[in-house]
Amino acid sequence: MTMPLTKDQAHGAAQWMKSNFRTPINSALKGTPFSIDLLCGIACQESAIFWISFVDRLSPAEILGRCVLDASGDFPDTKRSAFPKNTAVFRARYGDEFTDMLISEANLTRQLRGFSPKQWVYKGYGVYQYDLQYVIPDEAFFREKQWYDFGECLKRVVSELSGKYKIYKDIWKTVRAYNGTGPRATEYANNVVQFTAYASEVP
Repeated sequence: MTMPLTKDQAHGAAQWMKSNFRTPINSALKGTPFSIDLLCGIACQESAIFWISFVDRLSPAEILGRCVLDASGDFPDTKRSAFPKNTAVFRARYGDEFTDMLISEANLTRQLRGFSPKQWVYKGYGVYQYDLQYVIPDEAFFREKQWYDFGECLKRVVSELSGKYKIYKDIWKTVRAYNGTGPRATEYANNVVQFTAYASEVP
């Protein structure tokens, strides 16, 4: 897994995160072992490759709403093991209205990126890329477009990290488990550690 951002881009992403969301992040992290730099590092790994080029021309609210990424399962030559494996599987379970709304959101992001529309439900939502597999226990997040609200995204990433930390009692192991298992999760954690270090260089 290559680093999705350069050091300079990571500095810019951390600056944007801290300028816009320092207060809610610090509030959410009270009583946890996590730092604002770690939360910036995860955002760098998860979504900043998309939004870093828009920070000078889109508002924070617009950027949050357009963090609809990851076409796995529908994009050619990709597979996905978690629910939904593809758009057809999602549609079969949740029906046309919900499916078409998510497709519309994905296409707004595709338009911003200069891509033509597709009939694909994307799988990652928000700055921290909350995965669509969580629609089963947390349907409101997706149906109500809660990824537009940074506080809702923050609540979920901190909850997930806190649950992993209770098991591993180690930041690196927690971040690896946040992404999954295996070599890719290890690379993910290593990237986040590096991005966290870059973020710490931004006041």
